[in-house]
Amino acid sequence: MEPPHSYLQQASAAVVHHQDYLNHRQDHALCGAMLEAPTVLDAEPPDVCPDCEVKLVEYHAVWWRETALAAVAELEELRVRYRELAGEDTAADTEAPRQEAPVPDLPEPVTFLDRARKELLELCRQFDGAVPYFRLKNTMQAFSDRLGTDERVILAEEIGADGSLIRWCATEAERLGWTVTNSPVQAENELMWDAWTHDAYQAPKKTKWRLGRSRD
Repeated sequence: MEPPHSYLQQASAAVVHHQDYLNHRQDHALCGAMLEAPTVLDAEPPDVCPDCEVKLVEYHAVWWRETALAAVAELEELRVRYRELAGEDTAADTEAPRQEAPVPDLPEPVTFLDRARKELLELCRQFDGAVPYFRLKNTMQAFSDRLGTDERVILAEEIGADGSLIRWCATEAERLGWTVTNSPVQAENELMWDAWTHDAYQAPKKTKWRLGRSRD
């Protein structure tokens, strides 16, 4: 790639000039001479105005500088575009929906607690991450109502230290990956924790001692 050249010649003159590349004037020569209705030559002539040849070095320097700046600007534009595209790809990867591991199916229930866990899991799968407390309570209450008196006693023994069936279900649901919204069980646990920490870290009361006179 070379700087483009354009040659001008007046009809009444024998001298051929370079066009005024620096000022972009088509009726002036590079040397500064004004030309009246010049003819543009298709081929490079053997002899060119020596004054134009002197100015040609300046024109070449300006042309190469402008070409280099244009290339740098184009490169910077491509870099910006690349960063935008890379950012879009990163954002798409970040915003892609996370596939959570499916909750495995439970084996066939053997104990009453296994049956309660199966009922609970079927309920939880109807919700996306959070189970309303009233739905959990109604479902497990219906499960308890289907049991006989002796079966409820056995279920209570299987629950053991976890307390009531509802309390056990709330804890089990969280263990399986769901949260129970508006749960009084959670609120009760928090109140008990606050009361315990308040009593445990409460500053001891100062004991006032009375000093009396000794009696002889």
